[in-house]
Amino acid sequence: MLHGQPPEKVGGRQRGEGSLSGSDKLDLIQAYKAVLREALETRPSGIRLRIARTIGKNKSFISQITNPKYQTPLPEKYVEPIFDVLRFTPAERERFLEVYRRAHPRNRQQQAARRERAGTRALSIELPKLKSAALERQVDGLITDFARKISELIERR
Repeated sequence: MLHGQPPEKVGGRQRGEGSLSGSDKLDLIQAYKAVLREALETRPSGIRLRIARTIGKNKSFISQITNPKYQTPLPEKYVEPIFDVLRFTPAERERFLEVYRRAHPRNRQQQAARRERAGTRALSIELPKLKSAALERQVDGLITDFARKISELIERR
C-alpha cells in the first residue's frame, strides 16, 4: 500500500468482488490500519493516550487497533470517536471508511437486518463539534433519549 491508499487488488481479484477470504480480510484490515497509523504520525504527541481515554481503553489496545502488524480489527463503535479525536478531514474519513466497509461488510448488513426486524430506520444527523468529548456525549445522549421517547409515543398510538 502506498501513502495510505487502499490496494486496488486484494487476493488476486478486484476489490469488492465476491466474498472475502481470511487473507483478503486481513489485507483490508492492514490497509485501514495503515490509514490510521499515517494519521497518528501526523498528529501531536499524546494522541494515542487521548484516544484511549476517549474510548475507555488502555494505550496498548490503541496500539493493537492502529498497527497493521496486529490482526486485531477496529470495532465499529470506536470508529467515530477516533475520527473525532484525530480530527479526520472528510477526505481522510472517506479513504478510511472505503477500506473499512470492505473489510467488514457484514456490520452494515447486520445493522440493516436488525432495523428491518425491529421495524425501525436509521437517521443520521450532523452536529457541530463541541468544546469537549464529554459535552458531545451528553448532547448525543439527549438526542438518543428524545428519539427513543418519540418512538415510544408513536408505538402507543
